[in-house]
Amino acid sequence: MAVPQERTLTYCSLDTLRARGWTPLLVRTFLGEPDRTVPVRLYLTPRVREAERRPDFVEARALRQRRARALRAANARRREEGLAAVRAAPMRLPELPERELAARAVRHRNLRDAERAARSWGHRPRPASVGTALPADLARWKVDYLSSLLDRHRVLLDALPAGSRAEGDRLLQERVYAAIAAAYPGLVEECPGRQATRGRG
Repeated sequence: MAVPQERTLTYCSLDTLRARGWTPLLVRTFLGEPDRTVPVRLYLTPRVREAERRPDFVEARALRQRRARALRAANARRREEGLAAVRAAPMRLPELPERELAARAVRHRNLRDAERAARSWGHRPRPASVGTALPADLARWKVDYLSSLLDRHRVLLDALPAGSRAEGDRLLQERVYAAIAAAYPGLVEECPGRQATRGRG
């Protein structure tokens, strides 16, 4: 006589439920508390399948899927419109004589250095001057000053979805440094790779 085999219980984890189209709200509404909590929250597979056959569950899941698709479409439109605005932003810079640009760059650098000291107990301001600045430092400060004149365009990044703001920031920085290099060819060597060093004194 054959001995009946005990049926093995199977469970769905939250990751499995998510792959099946469940959301946290659907889990709370149609499943409630998990059947097991060790090692993770687990729900009996037969109970999950039974819930998925309910007409009200099918309707609720379809509604959330439609909303998710609409949200993705809206975010895609926001991304395209936001990036288009960044591409179209005018990158106008003043044409300054070398002495005036150097003086403004040093003033801007000293102001930022003082602001850093005001925020940090461990930083003491070290005012610089045009006459004592190293050429490489002066070139970097000029680019920092000129890029600050275009910082007003950063407000355009607020219109982008959160997941696209880094992309928008990279595009904006590319345009800013391209504008600086075009207006001041002597600074072209200081512009590439400035994203990595932005904000240093």
